[in-house]
Amino acid sequence: MIRNGLYARHKKIYCKFWEADNMYVLQTDYNEELLSKGFKKYDDIELKNKVYKEVTFNDIESAFEVSTYCTYKGFKFFIEDILDTGFYRIRPLAEAQIHFKDYDRHGYDPVYEVEEIELEEKWEERTPIDEFVFDVEPIVILK
Repeated sequence: MIRNGLYARHKKIYCKFWEADNMYVLQTDYNEELLSKGFKKYDDIELKNKVYKEVTFNDIESAFEVSTYCTYKGFKFFIEDILDTGFYRIRPLAEAQIHFKDYDRHGYDPVYEVEEIELEEKWEERTPIDEFVFDVEPIVILK
């Protein structure tokens, strides 16, 4: 699983989250046990594997933004997703774009699809979100 975006901890459970109507919506993978903790199933069939819960600011124990990166051929790339094929979709950062002479231009975004074995390292970078407690490791090595 690749994590990118805003994450919050609520009752020791890490969830994606966003603000909506002066509340915060937490979302995570479906688990029967979470229903007893106030999480609800979605009606939408496309979200059948997810649950959500609306909470207040005070219900969030910690929050941070996470971006997942890797080293590929010696350069830093942003990991966007893992595809159904098992390949990783990665985007080169500035130094890699210069090295590979593959730049953003006129609607073209350089993107690569690679196997995990081709990635030298993988890690998450976590940054604080204003006004929320930040009590997690800022960098977590995944590979």
